[in-house]
Amino acid sequence: MKITLINPPVTVEQIYGKYSGLAAFQQPIGLCALASYLIKYGYKEVKIVDASALKLGISNIVKDLLDDNPDLLGIYCNTPDYYVVSKLASEVKRVKKSLKIVVGGPHPSFLAEDILNEAEIDYCVLGEGEETLLELVRHIDSNSDGLNKIDGLAYRAADNQIIINKPRKPIQDLDNLPFPAVCLLPAPSVYKPYLLQYKKLPYMAISTFRGCPFDCIFCQTPFGKTIRYHSPNYVVDYIEYLVKQLGIKELHFSDSTFTLDEKRAFEICDLIRKRNLKISWYANTRANIKDKGIFSEMKKAGCWITAIGVESADPQILQLIKKKINLDDVKSTCALILSAGLMLKPFFILGNPGETLETIERTIRFAASLKAHYPVFSLMTPYPGSELWDTAEKYGTFDRTNYQKLLLSGSDPVFIPNGLTKEVLLQKQKEAFRRVYCNLGMFRRQCSFITGINDVKKLSKAVLAFIKVQST
Repeated sequence: MKITLINPPVTVEQIYGKYSGLAAFQQPIGLCALASYLIKYGYKEVKIVDASALKLGISNIVKDLLDDNPDLLGIYCNTPDYYVVSKLASEVKRVKKSLKIVVGGPHPSFLAEDILNEAEIDYCVLGEGEETLLELVRHIDSNSDGLNKIDGLAYRAADNQIIINKPRKPIQDLDNLPFPAVCLLPAPSVYKPYLLQYKKLPYMAISTFRGCPFDCIFCQTPFGKTIRYHSPNYVVDYIEYLVKQLGIKELHFSDSTFTLDEKRAFEICDLIRKRNLKISWYANTRANIKDKGIFSEMKKAGCWITAIGVESADPQILQLIKKKINLDDVKSTCALILSAGLMLKPFFILGNPGETLETIERTIRFAASLKAHYPVFSLMTPYPGSELWDTAEKYGTFDRTNYQKLLLSGSDPVFIPNGLTKEVLLQKQKEAFRRVYCNLGMFRRQCSFITGINDVKKLSKAVLAFIKVQST
């Protein structure tokens, strides 16, 4: 049985808008995980088409599908990509009605019924996909009955009725999963990290656990609340494979919080050093660090930049968005990161529920006080599956009619808190970037990390991109 998995044809420009010059373009590691799982269980004819990386249009994809003639087409679907995914599915069905199409990812995990009612799609995988997709493939391969017995699947029945099966239990032992089949992707050189956030190339994104225990009202959690980890040995075995077999020199840990289990983070760092893996890397942390030595150990193991989600400097807003952090912890954690010799990237959100001009000003001043290297100011954007998706109108106006506007860049705000306007949010976002970046202290911090001509070139590109954004 032949299976083709597609990362849809969405460009960096479409995702990040005016910030595309600074943005990352990562590997679809979720598709790679699905592919390797199918291969493990005997389905060897699995192909990944990263249409985004290859800059393929829908017509190119359809032509290639007709040439390859797969038995099942799987498409990854994030919310802003839904229109493109729907259009691709429609074109595929137009030329080959019999080809079965399954979609997975955050959007179908939460809005499967809408998708199956609106788009020419046969199945939706909800949440974690390996076991559900394998059972679906076996069902199609054997031409058997029993779709209603596949947990985690939604589908359109023969009478066009939409059936949503019960949720699938999360995989408990992630170490039983094979390494993601990144070998099925285009060359690593096709992908790019954030402009200023890499030391070496090529780079690779890596995920080491699933789930999120926190309750932030703006987050999607398609893997659920239960945390499941790959063991430190599994993680470092995979890193060793990437380094020695694929020549990867830089990693981006895409985990929401690398330091969630501090003991495990220490063990990963220790194993990287013991195996003498020369790799530089980026990871996320959270403002509740217990062992103050964690960042020094991360630095010794190759980490050079750490990100932390702050979101707001207003305590009431932090409580409202259920961030469950306090500003004193943020300050102390950021100080630990800097004292360990790491670069600091704090994330902030403007336009939160309850936001006012005064709370925005408080956040900008707090951001400047951290003396970070890469502060980021996003605009609040509710996504399906988040609490705010269901309650946004309680706090302001929310345009949920166009999924394409739900972008990371926030260049066209869709959620406007009561008392503010779209124009004010965009003005304050530009002001925030200008105030924290255009000063002598930031210039000195950036210069202190320059080690060669490549750093100068990257910094120059970043300055030009920054000027372009500010003048837009």
